[in-house]
Amino acid sequence: MMFEMADHVSGLSGDQIARAAAEAERGHDLDGRPGEPNPHTREAPSVPTDLLDEIVARAEHDGESPQELVRRALVRYLRSA
Repeated sequence: MMFEMADHVSGLSGDQIARAAAEAERGHDLDGRPGEPNPHTREAPSVPTDLLDEIVARAEHDGESPQELVRRALVRYLRSA
């Protein structure tokens, strides 16, 4: 399936555009390529569902967000060691 994206691309001939489109349609083999980390994301710890439910309930009871509750708990734990 071929879609016409543009009649003209500055700096490229019609033949170059056709070759690039054909290559894109064939797809790229990414199996051998090493993965690259996304600099815009950070690894976040996961919380078991049963604890998450308790955290949300306690945060609502205390009038704060679950994130604030977890942060406060971790700070208290780390400073007690």
